[in-house]
Amino acid sequence: MEKEAVKPAPEAPKYGGTLNIYAGDTTNFDPVRNIWGQAISKIYERAMEGDWAKGPAGGYGTKETEWGVANNDLFGLKEARIAKSFTWTADAAKNEGTVVLQIAPGIRYQLVNSEAGRLAAGREVTADDVVYAFRRATTGTVDNFVYRNSPELRGVPVSKTGPREVTVNVPLNALGTAISRFSGAIYIYPPEIVVKYGDMQNWKNAVGTGPFMLTDVVPGSQAVLVRNPNYYLKDPVGPGKGNQLPYLDGVRLINIPDASTRYAALRTGKLDQIDSISIEDGEQIKKTAPNLLAKEEFPREGRGMGATMVHDRPPFNDIRVRQALMVATDFQTINQGLFGGKGQIMSYPYSYSREYAGLYIGFDDPDFPEEAKWLYTYNPEKAKQLLKEAGYPTGFRTHILLATENVDYYSIIKDMWAKVGVVLDLDVRESGVLSSIQLGKTQTALFHTATGPISIFWQGVSISGVAVTNTGKIDDPVINDALVKIRLAMITDEREAVKLHRVLSKYIITQVYAIPTVRSNTYTFWWPWVKNYSGELWVGYSNYNTTTWVWLDQALKKSMGY
Repeated sequence: MEKEAVKPAPEAPKYGGTLNIYAGDTTNFDPVRNIWGQAISKIYERAMEGDWAKGPAGGYGTKETEWGVANNDLFGLKEARIAKSFTWTADAAKNEGTVVLQIAPGIRYQLVNSEAGRLAAGREVTADDVVYAFRRATTGTVDNFVYRNSPELRGVPVSKTGPREVTVNVPLNALGTAISRFSGAIYIYPPEIVVKYGDMQNWKNAVGTGPFMLTDVVPGSQAVLVRNPNYYLKDPVGPGKGNQLPYLDGVRLINIPDASTRYAALRTGKLDQIDSISIEDGEQIKKTAPNLLAKEEFPREGRGMGATMVHDRPPFNDIRVRQALMVATDFQTINQGLFGGKGQIMSYPYSYSREYAGLYIGFDDPDFPEEAKWLYTYNPEKAKQLLKEAGYPTGFRTHILLATENVDYYSIIKDMWAKVGVVLDLDVRESGVLSSIQLGKTQTALFHTATGPISIFWQGVSISGVAVTNTGKIDDPVINDALVKIRLAMITDEREAVKLHRVLSKYIITQVYAIPTVRSNTYTFWWPWVKNYSGELWVGYSNYNTTTWVWLDQALKKSMGY
């Protein structure tokens, strides 16, 4: 008689251990200004966050998303956190939108052993706290993330309309933005800390409701977080369902600027996980540390990358000049030279993301506009002809603002453009200087940058308006009119908004508002002892926090010799 194979029992999660992961240096811990940091999303929470159980979730999730590096902000993939309910209404007659939040009871601030922690004293989050955070985020200066990137929300009325109720009123065309920003872009914190210290930039003032508490920061070296013993979330699925989260005793965010030292730390088990590794480096790591688990994927944050051109002055206000620079760029050669042919030639304004697949129109897509295909074929003679027609028979001199890591890429383009008479100077600046130029909109030629996140595609912040991500200073009536319809559609039918933007993208491609880039896949690596993990990176919009659900198999780590 044959016996049926018995599947091994699922591993029950275990508590304890510290997860060591690579992270860049964080110098500003004020959540109204910095919403992206690794530490920030472990300390603070918003009205709603991404629902981890709708991803792989250790093999027990619904797999509606991969929770990759995309800035995923689909409302259907969110779960309630600070707000137990989040609703909105649209009144076309009054041209008004209303967002209403019911604040969840029983969520308390962390009992951090610091002066700021003792000031908050572990008290319960209130509706007044949410009103304060919303008002602070939508007023002030361009240092505030929402104020800077969503100008349509500046100064909108925010009020407490019930014991635990918060109401926000906005113009109808800003309702889609309000739903996105007030549900998932504004962290909640104790107002008394800001009142006393002026802001929360100092790490010692960092107090939130999240799963981990910040206990130490060594600038340029590491940030140490420990388990919040009073955290309220429970494990939603799998053999640990119902367990109190988080499992880890702590998280150590280690900053190792030198790549070779960083990879050595991974291979020797001093780092448990690392992401965004290039294909070339990743292949080498796989050879030298074959026991590592790996996930290869396209960098799916959904942002379009490229060289935007300022369109309010010559020569870039002439479409023939923009077309000339496109056909003077040999994308195939760049792909072979930098990425060994494994890269993808991107269109603009967004790259591919599974959750927003309907938005992206790749070069091989049947919907790619026929009249734009010639723009992706290297043709220096055509480029010279277009420049001559535009009044630049011998070419011209220009410059591009960029960071050090982009020099190799644009050095290739510099050589290509020189063949058609365009002299491209590489103006290399530090990231802080580039940000200042972008904030002040003082760029005058080309600027290597990313578009706004794909999660706020309907806002069109990179192709219209006054937001800082509109580095090309684009003001196109066709785009502006289309965005009005897209924003209204987004309120009731997200799929319809995607369809409308797909049509708009065809037009944008023909207008050459940026020279898109060639991009390649990246690797995420982690050791087998990191459990409940499948390569997830962002659990929702800007939520760089998978550590809430991760647990460490410390016995396995020891048995592997680490």
